[in-house]
Amino acid sequence: VTPESVQGENGAVLFWAGALGEFASAYSSGGGGIALYAGMFSDEFILSGTFPTRNEVDRREIDMRNLTMLGLYRQIHRARVATENAVPVLEEFLAGDSRISEMNSLAGYSYLFFGENYCSGVPFSQTLASGELVFGEQSTLAETWTTALQRFDAAAASTAGDADMQYLAAVGRARTLLNQGDFAAAGAAVANVPADWVYTINHQGGGAFSLRNAIYEMNYSQRRWSLSDAEGGNGVPFRTATDSRVPWVDSGLNGFDEETPLFHQQVFTSWDDNVPLASGIEAQLIIAEAQLNAGDAAGWLDTHNALRTAAGLAAAADPGSQDERLRLHFEERARWLFGTAHRLGDLRRMIRQYGFTEDQVFPTGEFFKGGIYGDDVTFPIPFDETYNPNYDACIDRNA
Repeated sequence: VTPESVQGENGAVLFWAGALGEFASAYSSGGGGIALYAGMFSDEFILSGTFPTRNEVDRREIDMRNLTMLGLYRQIHRARVATENAVPVLEEFLAGDSRISEMNSLAGYSYLFFGENYCSGVPFSQTLASGELVFGEQSTLAETWTTALQRFDAAAASTAGDADMQYLAAVGRARTLLNQGDFAAAGAAVANVPADWVYTINHQGGGAFSLRNAIYEMNYSQRRWSLSDAEGGNGVPFRTATDSRVPWVDSGLNGFDEETPLFHQQVFTSWDDNVPLASGIEAQLIIAEAQLNAGDAAGWLDTHNALRTAAGLAAAADPGSQDERLRLHFEERARWLFGTAHRLGDLRRMIRQYGFTEDQVFPTGEFFKGGIYGDDVTFPIPFDETYNPNYDACIDRNA
């Protein structure tokens, strides 16, 4: 939907729907999305396909000319621009509508995706209503978090009393504050989010390829992704430590490469399955981390065990030391938030905020398809961004 075709309320609704579609493609639809690639780069999935560009992602050694990653990078930017551009259109034709808040929140999430997964220095260019491209300046991680917060604050101010939009903005804001290391403020931001609340990105298997659940598509239909298990020594044992939060089954087949055993995750089992973007469970996990950072280990454990009990899981025991509590906390996050583009950001936070080393949290050592794991801890900014006169290179590739 082009700006000049927007006529009245109906046109604004189409603009909103188009932005939702762009965001879904960036997150979890069709043939990829950040939920898949962040999962492969970390320890949720291993490659059972043959694409060399995907092999680079799984091996953590990504060339900046990687065309697969260029497509992902462009799509997240499309989602960012589409959601940001939808806001003034909705404000003009549907003033007071809660979808204004939704677009602000999804724009905030697009900045989170860049901050959590990419190196510092992503430029944020703009496409004006006139079609003019305005090249963006490079942004540090700190600047990216600030921009995300501005979007979530705008979302909180435009909910029109819609509780779902209030909670979506609150969880996005808390997630940003967590990345900034402001744990107390993050916990306070989601104090009123119900534990059973969820906001999902919706999918349709019977429609276009771009509407399908990408995790199911790649894991089941195309056999190019397989569920990981204790990958590279540091990964979560998703298969060997049975847990109902990430159910799985051995397909009895090999993947598309005809070599890698194909294990099906059963969190998403159809093209129609929706993928959570934000939830009350995530809110409780943020509260738990705030408690742990405040020295309240008992409260931290109680918060975790309340979630476990509600899910029919046995209570966890206090492992006794702060490092082991942190490891348990992040493994709990990995299982609760599986397949929702949290894991890479969490591994980076373990390094950046808690002092773990790369070799203590990322898969390391021999890579199962040959060679050894690389030392990337972020996605690089693709080479095509060098056409932006304001861009030079990543400011740094640190966690």
